[in-house]
Amino acid sequence: MKSSQRSLDDLYRPSEDTFLLLDSIESLGGRGFKRALEIGSGTGIVTEALCRISREVYAVDISRNAVLETWRKLKSAGLENISHIIEGDLLSMFREAPLFDLIVSNPPYLPLEGLGDKTVEGGIELIRKIIDASTSLITQRGIILLVASSLTSNLDELISYFNAKGLYSYIKMSRKLFFEEIVIIEATKED
Repeated sequence: MKSSQRSLDDLYRPSEDTFLLLDSIESLGGRGFKRALEIGSGTGIVTEALCRISREVYAVDISRNAVLETWRKLKSAGLENISHIIEGDLLSMFREAPLFDLIVSNPPYLPLEGLGDKTVEGGIELIRKIIDASTSLITQRGIILLVASSLTSNLDELISYFNAKGLYSYIKMSRKLFFEEIVIIEATKED
């Protein structure tokens, strides 16, 4: 195996942050979204949850193994007809137009430590890139759910960054762990 390829063991496996995001998605109820997007699909567990509340779902991941794992998960659940899985970096494959009424991401929020592992490292700079890319793709009154951590940055700074982009945002849910607080930031594109 080439060193640039990852085994499935190298995928980011669902953890406390994933389960908090799933709780946040569940709290949206049966709103019946038209088109949802997950940035960083990993094992596909969140993408599968999106398929249950949206008529069409897109998932993007930089890892080929994540894309394949997500596709297998959706196919085994019979959800392949409403989903599109894309291998790519962030959202450059989409035209800048309001396409999605729900965008979710559990990005690699840990600060860059020089490990060179895009599945766990990204920090505040990656989160800002995700916010920037999502802003032009979210519809009016569309919702963005983003996982962040107290280790990422000052959480008030992230809220302010969303607000500066014309999105009303707040901490929707949080979970305190031994060494950090994980939060879900919900942002809505207002008129």
